[in-house]
Amino acid sequence: MLYNQLAVIKKKEMKKIILLTLTILVGLNSRAQDVIPFSLTDSGHIVIEAKVDSVSGTFIFDTGAGLNMFFGDFPNKLGQRETNNFFVGHRATGEAMKVPIYHSNVLSIGNREFKNQIYSTFDINIGKIDGIISLQAFENLPVIIDYEKKELSFRELKDTEKKKYIDIQIADYAGKSLDIFTYIKINNKVTIQVILDSGAGANAFWIDESFSKSLSIDLSTFDKTERKSEFDANKIFKIYNGLISSISTENNLSKVEKPRVIFVEGLIYEGKTSIEWLGKKIAISIPDKKIYIIK
Repeated sequence: MLYNQLAVIKKKEMKKIILLTLTILVGLNSRAQDVIPFSLTDSGHIVIEAKVDSVSGTFIFDTGAGLNMFFGDFPNKLGQRETNNFFVGHRATGEAMKVPIYHSNVLSIGNREFKNQIYSTFDINIGKIDGIISLQAFENLPVIIDYEKKELSFRELKDTEKKKYIDIQIADYAGKSLDIFTYIKINNKVTIQVILDSGAGANAFWIDESFSKSLSIDLSTFDKTERKSEFDANKIFKIYNGLISSISTENNLSKVEKPRVIFVEGLIYEGKTSIEWLGKKIAISIPDKKIYIIK
């Protein structure tokens, strides 16, 4: 009798162990689908591994890219493709870039698959970087950037993660390109709208030089350089580099004291900033038109 009771107990415990193991495995599998690691370059660029139509590559995750773009020889690995379509984008300093438009069957990031993604190509060699991945794949799914753990997550957010946020504005160019913007305050005095660009690296703060007057900033006290465009040999623009008092989000959730900024002649935006200063862990939700500051 005692033996039978022990056998029943052992069976029950074994079932519990099996169920617990399955729960853990399911959780690990779910996490594997939702989380991928990234590396940060010295300049603060987010670098991820991904596959385009089963071809592996190394890419910069670039919230300011507008659309996916593949460099050098990588497009050739996808097979020869023909297109009559194109898109004319512009760099922050105004140079027009007319690029062809293609569609990939599947963009795979971790175990997530994004179907029918737009991409373009550009004949440039940037070492081991095969291209840039934009926000277009995440029009309907939040992407979480954890700078402490160096992880990207793709999932719906918990209510507890939505307590703090800034509003963003979405620029969708006829379904071919997508950028995000927000309003920031400079020196607690002037509010401007900036494009949020993780592809700018870390601690990148660009302001159109026209705002120097309303900010009462004498640009003659800043370091001045002239830079020739990499895309238009005839275009030279002036850059003024120096310190200002502060930059903050419009609602003061995130703030940088005494940042080094550059005032740029002829920006097509009021300004441009990187995104790491917003928080150690942030979630970009295009459906909600918000960036949630989780940590």
